[in-house]
Amino acid sequence: MELLSNNLSALLILFILGLRHGLDPDHITVIDNYTYRLHEKNDTWSKWVGTLFTLGHGVMVTLIALVLSYLKNNFEVPIWVDSLLNWLPMFLLFTMGIRNIITLLQSETTYSLNIKKYLIPKFLDKSIHPITVFITGVIFGFIFDTSSQIAAFGLAVSGTHHWLFSVVGGVVFSIGLMFTGTIDSYLLSKLLKTFDRTKIQKHRFKLNILITIMCFIIPIYKIITLFNSNLELNDLQNNLIGIGFLGIILFLYFDLYLRSRIRITESE
Repeated sequence: MELLSNNLSALLILFILGLRHGLDPDHITVIDNYTYRLHEKNDTWSKWVGTLFTLGHGVMVTLIALVLSYLKNNFEVPIWVDSLLNWLPMFLLFTMGIRNIITLLQSETTYSLNIKKYLIPKFLDKSIHPITVFITGVIFGFIFDTSSQIAAFGLAVSGTHHWLFSVVGGVVFSIGLMFTGTIDSYLLSKLLKTFDRTKIQKHRFKLNILITIMCFIIPIYKIITLFNSNLELNDLQNNLIGIGFLGIILFLYFDLYLRSRIRITESE
């Protein structure tokens, strides 16, 4: 328990990274694609495409974090590598914030699967069975080509020398990932009944704004406290900020859900 309480701020960052990773264009493309196809077949699994995909992704992420932690704890690691692992997540958060701003300013959002598309076996791409959705998530988890996932690995491994933190860190990252993916497919399957798909895009836009703000606040805070430790927040303050951040996210999802329910009721 002490291990977790001493690393609450790191766990909060991992959760945010998971949320951000869940909004990556390639993830949204796969989840939406499977959701559309299952919805057309009136398959009840269409609601849980995001859960299955991100669960497979999260399992692989956690296993990789555990392997990296083992390598770090059983082999001599230069001091500069430790420093790099500590500051790499902050740098990547900052660059993610800049990239998010550029994305938000673009009039259109283009979703691309890049290299991952070619690594998905054809039978998985054509199949719409729930198991294939899970396996696709595992494949995506093995290919860490996005800054949010690389930052998560760096933070999970650098947080402490205890292997348990790497596992918990991977799980927390996965929870954030599953949170975004699950609600994405669930609400999308609901909104498809109203033929109003733009609401999901507007919701993602709002969520991206919130995450972009956090991407800048966290590294700026770390730099400030490096020069003035008196400004460092205690555990209670960190917890309150984390609860507030999660509360805003829940409010955005709840607002979208209510709007979809009202629209469905009006169409009946």
